[in-house]
Amino acid sequence: MSDKWFQERIAPDGVEEDGCHPDEARALEDYCRRTTEASEAAKAIVQPIEQSEDPGAHLYRLWNLLIDALMQLPETQIPSLVQLLDAIQKLPKPDLKGREVTPHGHLWEGLPGFGHMWADEHKQGHWRDSLAAALKEGANRMELRAAHVRKANVEARLTAAGIGRMPLDWGYECIADALERQGAVVDFEIPAAAEWLKVAGNQLYAGVRTGCTSRALERRRDFGRENPVMTVERWLFWEQRLEELEEQVQVGLGATKSAGQVMKTIERGSDE
Repeated sequence: MSDKWFQERIAPDGVEEDGCHPDEARALEDYCRRTTEASEAAKAIVQPIEQSEDPGAHLYRLWNLLIDALMQLPETQIPSLVQLLDAIQKLPKPDLKGREVTPHGHLWEGLPGFGHMWADEHKQGHWRDSLAAALKEGANRMELRAAHVRKANVEARLTAAGIGRMPLDWGYECIADALERQGAVVDFEIPAAAEWLKVAGNQLYAGVRTGCTSRALERRRDFGRENPVMTVERWLFWEQRLEELEEQVQVGLGATKSAGQVMKTIERGSDE
């Protein structure tokens, strides 16, 4: 983790107006280097926005900084970054004294606008086409896979921690796409589904017990499971598909076994 990464966030590609505030980058670097605690870092990193004439207009810069950090800094930093985001959304509502506020809600509850920015950058419906094009141009498959799995891990962590209003629907969508589509990119999608199950499996299974509904579950795929309600039958079908895939795939085999084990553990725990 170099100083250069934080400096480049202030003026990416040399374009200063696209970067974050220098104090935001400094507060994040201090926190990542363990010189400040989450609560202290949260107060420091939001100061430039709270003191600006138009707080809502500058939120995107802070969110861009933190989204980049979640996806680019060493993976060991992810749990700490999640704690920082949680500390930010727990900050008291500032006195903006009549200044314009964000259209997505009040600072800082729910991290207004953060989930929208994450979705704009990382929830692309045509990602499989983009992947195929990138591989055709010679991109490294292992690096692309690692980024895809990391994205799922981050989303699951944020959802499980109740940060940024991230929807549990994203987890159901990830798993259903991996296990209910004949044309799934197995070595990408199975490990991503495994991350959701390992990190947020209890929340996902709670939907089984309560019969929660999700638009992600009613989408037509390949196994006739279209139903907006999360059911025990669907959970068991996912387990069955994982067992079948263990015999079919090599890359991602460890993730396949891990996901299946997690699902069974969650079931046993809910029955006790």
